[in-house]
Amino acid sequence: MEGVRTAGADIEHIHRMRVATRRLRAALPLFAACLPAKRGKAWEGEIRQITRALGAARDADVQIDTLLRYYRTLEDPTLKPGVARLLLRLRQQRAGLQPGVVAALDRFSLSQTLPAMREALLALGSMEAGLPFSRALYQHADESIEPRLSEFLSYDEAVRRPEMVAELHAMRIAAKRLRYTLETFAPLYAGGLKQWLTSIREVQEMLGNIHDCDVWGSFLPVFIEEERARTLGFYGTLRPFRRLEPGLQAYLADRKALRERHYAGFIAAWEAWQRKGFWLELGRAVQAPLQRLHG
Repeated sequence: MEGVRTAGADIEHIHRMRVATRRLRAALPLFAACLPAKRGKAWEGEIRQITRALGAARDADVQIDTLLRYYRTLEDPTLKPGVARLLLRLRQQRAGLQPGVVAALDRFSLSQTLPAMREALLALGSMEAGLPFSRALYQHADESIEPRLSEFLSYDEAVRRPEMVAELHAMRIAAKRLRYTLETFAPLYAGGLKQWLTSIREVQEMLGNIHDCDVWGSFLPVFIEEERARTLGFYGTLRPFRRLEPGLQAYLADRKALRERHYAGFIAAWEAWQRKGFWLELGRAVQAPLQRLHG
């Protein structure tokens, strides 16, 4: 939290905190019956607000970091002014977001959510582990994982249609939900479901790369038009803008080409998983202990 407040050179603070809030939001509903009455929902709501407050700032951090790395690779001097202008605007936008992030952290601290959660969870942690794990716990794991897996696999048709930007992004979100649920219950299973967790992380990364390119693809045309209008309004002529346009258009073309490469890699990996029934095998692995205990 302190790293997020200072918004220093390490942008990983906000990333790690955002991921932590998502993990908490994924886990709390799974164990609502173990938590104090009505408290779990309230905690989930407080944490959701923090996730949302961090979202825009994290997205801006990623864009700035990506663009800066691209800028450093440029050898053509005619492309640098446009990319530098885009970098300036993004940094201005990120600075404008920081007060809202700090205000959200202040509200969250005042809510006393974390101390209350810690007190309740420490009490639960002192209870017996109950080894060997009960059939009821495996049943709960299956009933929690199966809907997440079904949601994830429901995007199979969208995978084969690269133009379905919204659906591919939704699949990425479904992958995150599945991953966090798997991680929660992994200690119940031999091998900790490791092969599927490794692959679901790969799915997240590949779909994340595609989504990042899609965001640039929708953002840059609007930015170019806004910067053109801003230049005309300030100077009364578009002449200064002509120095910016080559770099902006080059970056847009670069993101589109990168998107095609990322998508090609993803579809190849997805088809390989589907051919060998990899994800269906996950469902069988989750159900196996139930069948064994039933017998």
